Amino acid sequence: MHIRNNNILQTAVVRSYIELSKMMTKKMWVWMWLTLLSCDRCHGCFEEERSGLLEIKALINPNSIFGHLSDWTANKEDIANCCEWYGIKCDSTTRRVIQLSLAGARDFRLGYWVLNASLFLPFKELQGRNLSRNRLESCFENEGFEVLSSELRKLNVLDISGNRFSNNLVSCFNGFSSLRSLDLSNNPLKRAAGNNFLPSGF
Repeated sequence: MHIRNNNILQTAVVRSYIELSKMMTKKMWVWMWLTLLSCDRCHGCFEEERSGLLEIKALINPNSIFGHLSDWTANKEDIANCCEWYGIKCDSTTRRVIQLSLAGARDFRLGYWVLNASLFLPFKELQGRNLSRNRLESCFENEGFEVLSSELRKLNVLDISGNRFSNNLVSCFNGFSSLRSLDLSNNPLKRAAGNNFLPSGF
């Protein structure tokens, strides 16, 4: 009888140990899953936004070693947190990019270029963007700022002054109703009779 009671006790201990192990395993998996979910912000900013910034750099100033965009790097041993990069401001809580200032960042030796606004789609919380003095002259057809109108609903300030936009500007901005401030100064714009080069609402 004594031996039987010992066997029952041992069985109960083993079962308790198994249940405890299962519970600890579940907690471990939950912790690992939460860690994976948060890895986008391991370096202080979202990886999709970091990658998006590097794509923009590849077009504007791919060989920048000094000056503008020199700290925009794919090497995570350098400044991994893109919120600390030149011209970038992130929300202190969400760590999303909210301001993007690239005034004069274009390497003038690369000449004028045509904007593909879809490059800015990763920046869901973007509120202000400064692309002044970047030798922009037009937008790709159907790839102007209008492609952002339904995605970047918080974007209300845009500075594209000092570029080479002409009266083709309408095709770049049609349907973009969230803008509250648009700086077009120092672009070769001409107002033709009965033709407004600005999008509706301006």
